[in-house]
Amino acid sequence: MNNSLTKEDGHFVVFDTVIEDLSEDSFPDRLGGKGPNPKNAAREFLKFNDRFGVDKEIKSKLPITVAPAAYLRCVKD
Repeated sequence: MNNSLTKEDGHFVVFDTVIEDLSEDSFPDRLGGKGPNPKNAAREFLKFNDRFGVDKEIKSKLPITVAPAAYLRCVKD
């Protein structure tokens, strides 16, 4: 996917990846959970797209987030 909206050093953020990290009984009526959820979608996206990688530096800047491991930095145009 060559998305002209995201250039090198830009970010693509996948929200609600925290769902994967919550216990199954946290929210019984929630969509997702273990298996089909935004974090797994981000992982699948990264498997097939070498333009992006997880921005690991952002974790130290955002101590609380609903998007852990989902700030994806564009590493090349």
